[in-house]
Amino acid sequence: MFFCQKQANKYLDLMFKKNLIKLIILLFFISGCGYNPIFSNKNSSFVVYELTTTGNTKLNKIINSRLNNYKSSDGTKKFSLAIETNLNKEIISRNSKGNPKTYRINLKSNLSVKDSEGKVKNKLFSKSIDYNNKSNKSDLKKYENETSKNLAEKISAEIIIYLQSI
Repeated sequence: MFFCQKQANKYLDLMFKKNLIKLIILLFFISGCGYNPIFSNKNSSFVVYELTTTGNTKLNKIINSRLNNYKSSDGTKKFSLAIETNLNKEIISRNSKGNPKTYRINLKSNLSVKDSEGKVKNKLFSKSIDYNNKSNKSDLKKYENETSKNLAEKISAEIIIYLQSI
């Protein structure tokens, strides 16, 4: 019995050492990956010196707040932005009684970018989502508002990535 116990202890020590080595290697690779947040304006290559928005004011505020972070950055490229945002809700399907079963929210933002040389570029950003109807209209409205905010966040992220790539 003593012999088995001794072998078991050796085996456990060996397994512990292997797992410890794997953990150290994993920590080495994770700590050395050089993570840098993509939306940090510290190292942005552009500055937004003018921003005008038209369309849906609630969603424009969300997009505007994300882009305002780039007004005070010290990038080399300077842009004047004009954004037109439209939100559209449509019925996708109906049940047998003719009541709406599923909806679709479409959010479209037309971006016009004018650089410091006067060149203008236009790009359309579009996001949509389908969702089921709810029996409680208050919950439905709350869900629609939250969904439209999320879509505006995604479009603002795409706009930032687009501006970094110009």
